[in-house]
Amino acid sequence: MDNTPHRESEEKRLSLGEHLEELRLRIIICVISLIVCFFLCWAFKSQILWVAKRPHSLTMESMGLSATLKVLSYQEGFFAYIKLCLISAFFLSYPMVLYQAWRFVSVGLYRHERHYVKMFLPFSVVGFLLGGLFGYFVLIPLALQFLIRILGPGIEPIITMSQYISLVFLLTLALGLVFQLPLVMLLLNKVGVFTAENYIQWRKLAILGAFILAAMITPTADPFTQTGTALPVMALYEVGILLVRPTRGAFLYAGGLVGVVSLLTLGVYAYLTLPAVGEVQRVVGTVEIFPKVKDNVGAGLKPAPTKFYRGTTLRTGRGSKAQLFLAGGGYIRKGHGIRLYVNESSRLVLPGQRRVELLEGELLVAIEKDSGSFNVNTPSCVVNLENGEIDIKVFGDTVTVTSIKGSAVVAVGEEKKEVHPGHQLRISPGGEAVDAEKMIEWIKGLGKDLGGE
Repeated sequence: MDNTPHRESEEKRLSLGEHLEELRLRIIICVISLIVCFFLCWAFKSQILWVAKRPHSLTMESMGLSATLKVLSYQEGFFAYIKLCLISAFFLSYPMVLYQAWRFVSVGLYRHERHYVKMFLPFSVVGFLLGGLFGYFVLIPLALQFLIRILGPGIEPIITMSQYISLVFLLTLALGLVFQLPLVMLLLNKVGVFTAENYIQWRKLAILGAFILAAMITPTADPFTQTGTALPVMALYEVGILLVRPTRGAFLYAGGLVGVVSLLTLGVYAYLTLPAVGEVQRVVGTVEIFPKVKDNVGAGLKPAPTKFYRGTTLRTGRGSKAQLFLAGGGYIRKGHGIRLYVNESSRLVLPGQRRVELLEGELLVAIEKDSGSFNVNTPSCVVNLENGEIDIKVFGDTVTVTSIKGSAVVAVGEEKKEVHPGHQLRISPGGEAVDAEKMIEWIKGLGKDLGGE
């Protein structure tokens, strides 16, 4: 008796030509479904672009920057929309493509193998959607926040429509495919191709492969996005081992790696948003603050204290002023902290408790007792103050630093200059430092206007 494994008797054996004809038919169906979905997406291209652009809009608005995507040529917008609709069409047609792939390979599988593949198909669609959602709601927003914030003051990015579509859709598409990894590992195990021991032995190679794959599928070359892509791949590999052999060790490996990825994600989110670094105490006129907080009323701000977080951008209009308070030791306590008085037509970024980036306008800094040193970054120099009060103006290319009480150190490149009380230092292209004995008149009335001490 022949014990050699054989296909079930009712299965039809196909010749090579019939296999090729079957492959051609499946490819034609996939292409037709892709074309139909493409024209459907083209009819709603503006709505799809709005959805895709949402992470970019939220990021740029939180920084007080323009959220408009640019095109560098007449034809770029047309080809960008084609790219947008093609990738969107692939998302829509993915179930059909997966089904046609199943129909082609099913004729060459045993009955028990077909059973496993049938179980795999619906979970594959779910995994694809989960991967895309992870990229859209988690990885892309964090990556955009990181990439924009490291630019620093005085730099406004020009984001083209084509670049952004490539970043968002290719990353979500890649993550959707990557999230199939545990299911593929389980399927290959069930059909007898690989065992759990094989996967465990290849763990180090899988880690290396995760970073190589992340470098290949991420449109950007920054290490943050690549690491943010590689870590979920590593976690998914451990989940695959867990599905193949649910032992205590597999639970520990998978749970530990998933925990690390979750903690890193929460840590990056906390760094970009929390904790509160101070509060807006008083305003005169109209003041804009980004990202917008609950106390915002239209373009203005209620005159009640409003907490702000790391990376906040604040703008004052004509005739408007604001008084801010930064916690000196990580918490707000009277007599310990830094007070900022922002004059009209000013714009500044608050990246933390010890630093302010003054992009334009005028700022008065008052350091209270035992609050430590404080830096004010301007487009031309960095001003450091330990105690006392200092006035800083940024108008055009000129920066003027006036010491009212206490000394300040101004760093211009490698050179450092000290500004003593009652003196002024002016920095401008080709200009010289100038001492002045009189203070600016607006300082005298500023405290009264804002009700400050």
